[in-house]
Formats: sequence, structure tokens, C-alpha cells
Amino acid sequence: MNRPTVGFTGLGIMGRPMARHILQAGYPLIVHSRSRPPIDALLELGAREANTPAELAAQCEVVITCLPDDETVRQVWLTGAHAALPAMRPNAIAVDMGTTSPSLTRELAAYAQSRQVAFLDAPVTGGQWGAESGTLTVMVGGARDAYERALPIFQAMGKRIVYVGESSKGQLMKLANQIAVAVGMLAVSEALLFAEQAGLDLNLTVETLSSGAAGSWAMENLGKRIAQGDLQPGFMVRLLQKDLQILLSEARSTATPLLGSALVHQLYCHLERTGEDRLGTQALIQVLRRLGGQE
Repeated sequence: MNRPTVGFTGLGIMGRPMARHILQAGYPLIVHSRSRPPIDALLELGAREANTPAELAAQCEVVITCLPDDETVRQVWLTGAHAALPAMRPNAIAVDMGTTSPSLTRELAAYAQSRQVAFLDAPVTGGQWGAESGTLTVMVGGARDAYERALPIFQAMGKRIVYVGESSKGQLMKLANQIAVAVGMLAVSEALLFAEQAGLDLNLTVETLSSGAAGSWAMENLGKRIAQGDLQPGFMVRLLQKDLQILLSEARSTATPLLGSALVHQLYCHLERTGEDRLGTQALIQVLRRLGGQE
């Protein structure tokens, strides 16, 4: 079977294992990153390296990015000196798998269309654990035929692949996801703060609540980390804050009230001010502890 050559740039906590799964599924892989260690690790597994996004794009039928913010996304795809989109071949597929503003997604998709390139927004949820295990949920917006062509590649990285609709709908679905993630993290943190103050065993609390109506992915995974005193990131505070800023801007444009999301965004501002924004999102409990006069 002839597999398309895939390019991947953005090899961070999420991108590196996602790229590895593509390589292990048998796709020729070309990678680019500003950081050397993930490049070296993937080269050892059989990937090839490109020096710039443009060099990578010119060699690939499918180009994937997993980047942290709009500024970087715009530069890598469009405005940088060695941007990817201008170098892509007609009929190729461009895929943005980070969380990006829907307005920027539509801009990039329009430019790609002018060059006969399909652009898919395909953000993911599942955190570092999902990326490592290949069990991410992928939410895809863009042309249906391009989605069908890229589907086997998405299946190498994820367990549930959902076609959401036209361009930017994948990003909008991801923002809906982030509402539940953020407000759910507050619910888990408050439950465990209450249990802690009441003298309950936190490990037992997480185990008990996970098995009933209060059970959730956040309780089972991040609640367990809180109980063990582990605040290291599966997903960083600073990245969730970026997502919440995009979300709240979208909500303002439609006068949609998102009280819980706005509150959580403000609480996380404390961790940004104290230089703790590279901790995992479960560090929200630290803010609540401090509000309650304890560390």
C-alpha cells in the first residue's frame, strides 16, 4: 500500500508522541522543530528531518502542525520567512491539530484554497496520556473529501475521530470541550479541597467519587494526581488559559454567557502571576487552598 509522506512540526508534549504514532503506523515521516531532543528521538525511529516548515511542506502530501498559540500558527503556516502553506503542492492536505482561533482557521483555509490545498482544523482532546497511548479524540473541520483522505492518519493518533463540519467547526467543538474541561477541573478541585478540609483520605475520595455519579476523566486522572501531590503537566495552565481567552472572545461575539469559564480563567490568573503557569491544570487546587488560607 502506498502511504502518503507526512510532515509534522510542533513536537512538544503532545506533538512528539502523535508524530511517533504516525511513524509507527508505517507512514514516511518528515519532522521539523526548534527543539533538538524530539527530532533526534524521531530520527532514531526512522523519520527524516527538514530544516524549515517550507522545506518540509514541499516534500509532503500531508502536513500537520501541533503548535501552542495563534502567533506561532500564523507564522509557521503563512507569514514566516519559510512558511509551510506557500510551499505546499496542489491537492496536498494541511492539518492544524492545535487549538487555534476559529477566525485564524478560516483565514488559513481561505489562503490554502487559493493554492488548491485543503486545510483541516483538527484539534484534539485527551491530554498527554491520550497522545502517548494513541487514544486521543480528534475533532475535524474542513472539506469532507479531505477528511476522508486524512482519516487513516488521524486513526493512527486517536481512538475517536469526529467529522464536525465546515472549516473552523473543529476548533469550535474544541472550545466547547474546553468549557467542560475548565469548569470540570474546578468541580474536582472543590470536591477534593472539601474532602481535605474534612480530614478524608484523598486517594480514597478519588476512588470513591470516580465510581459514581461524580465520576469523570478529570476526577479519575487529575484527581488522582492531586491526591498524590503531583502537579506536573499533562496539559499546562498557560495553554488552557490561551484556550479560555479564545473561548471568551468567541462567546463575547455572540453574547453567550459563560460564567463558570470566566471564573476559572480568573482563578488561573493567580498561577500565571506567581509564575506557576507551566504546572498542570490540576494546580487549580493550589489557588483554592490559598484562598482558604492554607497551602
